[in-house]
Amino acid sequence: MGDSLVGKTAPSRTTGLGADVARHLLGSLSSHAVFMLDSEGTITAWPGPAVGQYGYDAETIVGEHVSELFAERGESDTDDAATIIPAEPIDGSLEVERWHERANGTVFWGTLTISPLVGPDADGFAAISQDETATKEYERMLERQNDRLKEFTDILAHDLRNPLEVIDGRLRLYAETGDEAHIETIDETTDRMARLVDDLLRVARQGDVVTDPEPTDIEAVVETAWQVVGTSPTATLEHHEIPSVSADADRLVELFENLFRNSVEHGHQRVTIHVGPLETGLYVEDDGPGIPTEHQDEVFEHGFTTSSGGSGYGLSVVRTIANAHGWDIRATDAESRGARFEITGIDFLE
Repeated sequence: MGDSLVGKTAPSRTTGLGADVARHLLGSLSSHAVFMLDSEGTITAWPGPAVGQYGYDAETIVGEHVSELFAERGESDTDDAATIIPAEPIDGSLEVERWHERANGTVFWGTLTISPLVGPDADGFAAISQDETATKEYERMLERQNDRLKEFTDILAHDLRNPLEVIDGRLRLYAETGDEAHIETIDETTDRMARLVDDLLRVARQGDVVTDPEPTDIEAVVETAWQVVGTSPTATLEHHEIPSVSADADRLVELFENLFRNSVEHGHQRVTIHVGPLETGLYVEDDGPGIPTEHQDEVFEHGFTTSSGGSGYGLSVVRTIANAHGWDIRATDAESRGARFEITGIDFLE
């Protein structure tokens, strides 16, 4: 969703009100941040809901241009924010969708609706700001799911067609020769197809958007996952304190299980795994051989593996679970030259 400046005809317009009445109405709304602008876009009134949404007190923000509320995020936000104030009178309202920045530096995706005040004593605009970050994050999750669905169709078209061709060919050879070895090959091929279908179903189930997250203790999740994976005497886990998150605990356990299993299976002799916090997420890294740079963007793809015995679905499940929570994940190098996975976009619970 890019920035937009869309003129809309309002069903009703703000009439001229006495200053005291207007301020009372603006301060009584809690679901939106409502404030006042003069004809140039300068903030003239800043009620309590606006303080709550942005964190700026009235003494700090009154007298500043409304563009001070916007964050610079990417090329689409490089236009002059001052142009949101119409130079000519408008009949209706204007809506601006973009990133807003709070006093503490955090950002949210919001819609700012600007409506002109009318009446003999009215001058300027009423501005209504609505935080729509949750809606935008949900849209992003749906986009990710659509991407995963396309990958599934590609896998089904490729990975299942090949074994079917093998079965068809072996059946013809068996009919011609009667050699039982062809039947054995068919048995092996159908077993491989069954494993592939099971893997695909496992990824699909984990990809549903998490709609009912609960407060989850990350350290408890890590310990549970390690009990399943960390049975190798050559593997060691070290984890630092990480705040709780809002998540599906069962799916989060599987995410860590797959990350730990990946480190253990590729660690060759001995491997130490570290789990720790990031500013907006967490990391899991090991001191194993690492992931070649040319493969770091591919390791989450369905079926990708550098191991002859691997299914290629472990890290695919990890990405699917992270995306289902609205988080992002990337593979990079650890300081020890091992593999490092960073999961970001997490809102920790205080």
